This record gives sequence, C-alpha cells and structure tokens, in this order.
Amino acid sequence: MAVNLQSAGRRDDKPSAARMLTLSDNVVAVAMTLLVLQLRVPLLSHPDSPSQLAARLGGQSGELVSYLVSFYVIGQFWLAHHRVFSQVAAHGEGLAWWNFAFLLTITVMPFSASLIGEYGSNPLAVDIFALNLMLATLATQALRVFGHRRDLLVEASDMRAAQAARARAATMVAIVALSAGLAWWNTTAAKYCWLLIAIMPWAANRWVARTHRGTAAAAGAPGR
Repeated sequence: MAVNLQSAGRRDDKPSAARMLTLSDNVVAVAMTLLVLQLRVPLLSHPDSPSQLAARLGGQSGELVSYLVSFYVIGQFWLAHHRVFSQVAAHGEGLAWWNFAFLLTITVMPFSASLIGEYGSNPLAVDIFALNLMLATLATQALRVFGHRRDLLVEASDMRAAQAARARAATMVAIVALSAGLAWWNTTAAKYCWLLIAIMPWAANRWVARTHRGTAAAAGAPGR
C-alpha cells in the first residue's frame, strides 16, 4: 500500500494532463480542417456547362480520395490518442514531448495527403504518406509505453485495452509497411491496402476478446 501512496504522491506533484489534451484536440482539429485545402474549386471556361464542371471535378478525384482517407485516418488517431489519455493521471515533460512528437506527425499529414492527391501514381509520394501513418502509430504507442513506465497511468489501467492498443498498432504498422512495398509495384494496389485500416480496430478488438475468453476458459477448466 505504501508503494501505491508513493506513486500517487509522485503523480500529484505533476501537472494535470487536461491542458495537454486540450492542446492536442485543437491541433488535430486544425489539421483536419487544413486537409480540405487540397480540394480546389475548378475554373470553367463555360460556367453554365454541367458537363465541363463534372469533368473538372472528376479530374480532382485523386485529391478527393486523399482527403477522405486522410480525414478518416486522423479521426482514428484522435480516438487512439483519447484512449491513451483516458488512462493518464498526470504528465511530465517527457510525456509532453512524446505528445508533441505525435502532434508533429498529425500536422504534417495535410502535406503528405496533398502529395498523394497530386501525385497518386508516384510510389515515393505513396511511401511518404505511409511513413507518416507509421510514425503517427509509433508515436501513439510510445505515449502509452512512456506513461506506463513513468507511473503516469491510473492504477486501474485496463490491461485488455492495452493489449488491444498494441494489436491495433502492430496491425497498422503491418498495413502501411505492406502498402509502402506494394507502391513500387502498383500504387493503386498500395492505396487499396489502406482500406484495411477501416476494419483494423474491429479486428484487433475481436482478437483480444477471443484471447481473453480462451484464457478464462483454460483457467476455469477442471484440474487447474
């Protein structure tokens, strides 16, 4: 019990994580807003021509897909970030700097998204966006690991949630690594890999739930 009191005392000496979370929310909101700047209103030689407008909008299909994918991805990272901070009782400068690293990866995403919107058939552009996703994933996981090692998490942190977070991070890294390699063979196939990001949280949660059910069943089996 004395150890827990000492841990609580160390956390009480550190400032609240509320300000860092507020800053992060604002930065993420700005980054999501900046994504739309890659979508431009087309210039028409015949302003009353529906066919010309449709053709010009169709010419921006790459930018539109890039916007939708990036918006969804940033939303996923925002949810992951909030899952981490829901378990953070306090923060020190170390956690703040890891959080700044996470925000760096988010603020650069409008740029990397614009690259694949403008140069979607260029494998290097696809790899830059994939690297952006990988770094954001690693920074998010680093926040959780740092908080755990420095005793900044609440005492009753959910181990099942931590396992799900590790599973999501590992799956995300595998997806973006696969897309980065595929980009040099077929950029379209590489970008289709990112559709797996949509089912990744569900798959990770299902895997963790099944693992826990198996462990519980084994523990309750006769003779154990």
